[in-house]
Amino acid sequence: MAHQEIENNSPETKEPATKIPKLHQNGDAETVSFFKVKKLSEKAVLPSRGSPLSAGYDLSSATETKVPARGKALVPTDLSIAVPEGTYARIDHTEEYL
Repeated sequence: MAHQEIENNSPETKEPATKIPKLHQNGDAETVSFFKVKKLSEKAVLPSRGSPLSAGYDLSSATETKVPARGKALVPTDLSIAVPEGTYARIDHTEEYL
């Protein structure tokens, strides 16, 4: 009888850690994880993560903009962001600025 190797059928599988690429200021368009970002002006600031474990990216204003207390304002980023179909994305305020 031939010797057969026993396969590990454990339900626990280990997948390689996902590496999150950094954005760089040296190109017009950069691929970040799963979306593309294009700077529309020299004043545009590419999105960045506050820390490696951040759930999302931080956006910056392309111009100095004042938002009144408890108010709303349209804040230009001068970015074009392409999010693939089937992907959820939203822009939300940051608690530290409230």
